[in-house]
Amino acid sequence: MKRTIFALALISVALVGCNSGQEDSEMEGEVEVKEIQNCIYTYIPNNTDLRFTAYKFLRKAGVGGTFTAIQVDGELSGAIAKDVIESLSFSIPTSTVETNNLDRNKKIDSLFFGNMIGTSMITGEVVELNEADKMATLKITMNEISKDVKGEYTLEDNKFKFAAEIDVNNWNAEKGLTALNEACYDLHTDVENGDTVSKLWPDVSLEFETILEKKCD
Repeated sequence: MKRTIFALALISVALVGCNSGQEDSEMEGEVEVKEIQNCIYTYIPNNTDLRFTAYKFLRKAGVGGTFTAIQVDGELSGAIAKDVIESLSFSIPTSTVETNNLDRNKKIDSLFFGNMIGTSMITGEVVELNEADKMATLKITMNEISKDVKGEYTLEDNKFKFAAEIDVNNWNAEKGLTALNEACYDLHTDVENGDTVSKLWPDVSLEFETILEKKCD
């Protein structure tokens, strides 16, 4: 009887061992198949938003604006979104400045940009997207001066965002800034909060967003 029980136990162990080996063999033979997609990313003007914020008053109150026209050139389509963004260059007519105030728009164009040399158009290009520190470098030209501007960026699949702070005096804009502030002296004086000084800051915040069209086969 004991021999029978012992024999059955050996058979059970053998069967378990055989089954386990078979399952392991089957698992080892399984290969995960991943679908490979070929995608093309394309810059679309209507998917782009450019904004700036200038500052007035001693307390630095923001005044938002944009430009209603921007011409973008470069490799506008490609298989890698980063390469598409890094290829872009742009031209912005200063006459298309929009701050939701017609009189202010005209003064910014004629007094601020108008006191610069050859700046009926702001031009620029994307120099680099540094993946290591998530900083983007753009080169912006106005008043016949080109300066690199660095700011934080995100590129999540086909969605690109860039934000930076600039000082327009780096482009020798003091003359235009003074002329604009003098023309808007009262509007740049925060009388309600007791200020007697008219102030237009040289600091400007920039934001740029675009969504690349993505098509995959």
